[in-house]
Amino acid sequence: MMYHNMRQLLFTIACMAAVAASGQGLAGILQSIEANNTRLAALRSDNNATMAQLDSETSIIGPTSVEYSPFFGGGASGIASSELIVSQEFEFPTLGTMRKQSNSAQQRVLDLQYQAERRDIWIEAKKLCYDLSCAVQTRDLMLKRERTSDSLLTAYETSLKHGNATIIDVNRIKMDRMNVHTQAVQAQGNINTLLAQLQSLNGGKPIEGAENLVLEREQPAALGSSLEENIAQASFNATAHEIKIAEKGWLPSLTVGYRRNTEMKVATNGFVVGVSMPLFSNSKKVKAAQARQQAAQAQIDNAQNEAQNRVRALSTEAQQLRTSIESYDMPLMQQTLALINKAIGAGALTVVEYYNQSDRIYNAMQELIDLENQYNKVMTDLNRDAM
Repeated sequence: MMYHNMRQLLFTIACMAAVAASGQGLAGILQSIEANNTRLAALRSDNNATMAQLDSETSIIGPTSVEYSPFFGGGASGIASSELIVSQEFEFPTLGTMRKQSNSAQQRVLDLQYQAERRDIWIEAKKLCYDLSCAVQTRDLMLKRERTSDSLLTAYETSLKHGNATIIDVNRIKMDRMNVHTQAVQAQGNINTLLAQLQSLNGGKPIEGAENLVLEREQPAALGSSLEENIAQASFNATAHEIKIAEKGWLPSLTVGYRRNTEMKVATNGFVVGVSMPLFSNSKKVKAAQARQQAAQAQIDNAQNEAQNRVRALSTEAQQLRTSIESYDMPLMQQTLALINKAIGAGALTVVEYYNQSDRIYNAMQELIDLENQYNKVMTDLNRDAM
């Protein structure tokens, strides 16, 4: 019940969030990464090889054996007699059907493991896109501040020539411009690093338009079982098939064949029929399969517990971030900034007063950009299994 309530709470939080990207931009990036990512390509190849190996073992037809025995006797020149045996081994037909069912269960496990790996890579890519959007907004904010500093510097250098400003005022503006320019350069460097990381996830191929991607908040997502829970359950089901096969291990293998004996150029023909039964090794196979099933059940319990703890922690963090975001009023900050820009232009504010007020506003704008980024990444983690 508590887990159900937590999921309901999480859905409510997700409904307060908004969507992933403008148009198909983010979806296109994720699809490109799935197609080009080398880790996913290697995993697809490994899974195909695993299933090909398992499928090759489903046939009930065993090895074909050919035996030829020549005999030599005293008083006879050359071969006195010989024996030729050609035989074919067959498993009990029921085992072939059971192995195919087991392979289907194993295929389900591999498919879910691939989905989990793809999800993790998509989450990594999505967070990089959010970080990239944050870095672009930071750079643009710094460039805006730099342009404002340039305008102020031009005006105050002119005022200095006419004796209406001091060198201290001009130097204060220059210092601010230097600091802002440095931050803009650092933000651009961060952008370049994030683009390189996205390119690495995309198999080394550049992603066009990533820097211009406009991201908003996450879409609401109804959450179900985590992929880890589904993988554990699929593994449990696969081990159930292993137990059935192991329990049928006592079924005999059949051998049929042709036998030909020759003695003094006189040949006799016959058939070979045999049965082999694993009397001693079967019980150990059953115990091993049962132990694997117990381990799979423990994995289910652990995955459920981890999912509950993760949802609880992230939902709390999302609520805290949402509350912090709602305490900011961007229109008010923009309006106030415009007013103090007009005030210093009209001479109603000193340079010191201007920077005392504008720095607080710009810092608050940057804090809001960072909080939005943190919130979106937390929501990405919460919605991880809805991707």
